[in-house]
Amino acid sequence: MMILAILIIAYLATMFAIVNIKKDSSIGNFTWGGLVMLITLYSFISYGHFLPRHILVTTLIMLWGIRLSTYAYLRYKKGTDPRFIAWQQKRGHWALLFSFGWIFILNGFMGFIMSMPAIEINASSLPGLTLLDIIGTAAWIIGFLFESISDYQLYVFRKNPANHGKVLNSGLWYYSRHPNYFGEILMWWSIYLIALSVPTGYVTIISPLAVTITLLFVTGIPWLEKAMAHNPAYQEYKKHTSILIPWFKK
Repeated sequence: MMILAILIIAYLATMFAIVNIKKDSSIGNFTWGGLVMLITLYSFISYGHFLPRHILVTTLIMLWGIRLSTYAYLRYKKGTDPRFIAWQQKRGHWALLFSFGWIFILNGFMGFIMSMPAIEINASSLPGLTLLDIIGTAAWIIGFLFESISDYQLYVFRKNPANHGKVLNSGLWYYSRHPNYFGEILMWWSIYLIALSVPTGYVTIISPLAVTITLLFVTGIPWLEKAMAHNPAYQEYKKHTSILIPWFKK
């Protein structure tokens, strides 16, 4: 665990340095995803069992992290994430302290919490796959498709200047105001289902709970809903569209 702790601190310190050299807090978008991949890969290699369940969950998390990082880069590669612009402007000379808290405390904490199922799975030497592994993998694929497709639809929509100030109300966004967050939450509960296949996997429930609480009550949905509060088109869209779980219009 000492080696893992050193790797985590070195990684977070590197990201902190990059954020401050570039003076771009939106680089934090890459931090937690990269940390989850780092911890997962380390646990996979260090325990060295390389059984089907270990290969499965490590592959799923690598796919999640690579897709998330790629999307974050394409969308915010010029430091245009409005959340970080607003936060940094409000804090002014407190930007350094804010960056430290954002990188080391929030991203570091979340990255480790989200890695717990993978650590528990990779530490287990229980062979074979169970029904929970199969159900969890199927549900993960659904969540991955929801997040990937909805993010792509939003990316294409925002790239078109003609859509400035408009609300995306087609594709998966027709059925949910936040289909990408629905996909994200579903993926982490699916990883937890896979973790239930190992004897102590149940203790990692904090991982999907942390993701769900963060997106529902902290930095996800509340911030975006507030940001769109003065948009009449969004308020109309809000009246008829499910907030998270995809469903038909009211």
